[in-house]
Amino acid sequence: MRRVGIERVGFVTLTFAERVVEYKDAYKRFHNIYGSTLKPAGLEFITVPERQESGRFHFHLAAAFPGDIRTGFDFAACERAHAAKRDGHRDEFRRHEAIYCRSANRYLRQFWALLRSDKVTRHGFGRCETLPILSNAAALARYVGAYVTSAGRARLVSDKGMRSVRYSLSERPATSRWSWAFGHGQQWRRGCKILTLILEVHYDDYPNKFGKRWAWRLREFISILGQHYEQALWFASQIPEWADYRSRQLYLCRVCAELSGVKEWLLPEVDFEPEPADENDPF
Repeated sequence: MRRVGIERVGFVTLTFAERVVEYKDAYKRFHNIYGSTLKPAGLEFITVPERQESGRFHFHLAAAFPGDIRTGFDFAACERAHAAKRDGHRDEFRRHEAIYCRSANRYLRQFWALLRSDKVTRHGFGRCETLPILSNAAALARYVGAYVTSAGRARLVSDKGMRSVRYSLSERPATSRWSWAFGHGQQWRRGCKILTLILEVHYDDYPNKFGKRWAWRLREFISILGQHYEQALWFASQIPEWADYRSRQLYLCRVCAELSGVKEWLLPEVDFEPEPADENDPF
């Protein structure tokens, strides 16, 4: 929101006129209008697919528009319309809906017309609503989070493989690196932890200390330490404070030999220094 401004951010709800209950069919139709309508219109968005109580799919988008969709919009009339709809007062809903629709600026009206065009309706979409955001980024986060939560609760076994959230952004200000909490991911992290304790080299310094291919070169050490984590942790605690780096290298070899039971290939001295740079190395 800081990048585009609140006046360009809005919520879009895309529903199907037909009964679409298979997520692959729903996504196929969504991709069709993305290519024919949303992308050419210049939208960036985060989208959440959700099942209604009837099992039919619809899509919620938190979107950034190329132009201002907020100026002049009557939020009070919009809120009264939604309240009337929740209470089942159809005539009251239509009256307030007409008020906030008349308050929409030209750019928002153009997008409404675009969603009513044949480019969208020919793929089975019905009522599609687009509204500007009322307050701030926190409200936007709550909006997306609430639909992710409700969509997760409504998932069926047949929805296996369906993504909870999809993105179409020209810029992503942050990324998230992750790994499995258990299994091989946990074993690798534990092995790296013991390696750090024994050699006194911080994990972030591994590339500088051991070279860009450190994970490949030290994989056997890390694997053994991770597999025998509790024993390796005890061995690491026995290192005296006065031990220098060379002593720690040799101690690491002996610890891994003891844990693996294969003494011959680990006991010889190991070169832990980075490999010399190769001008022909593509990495």
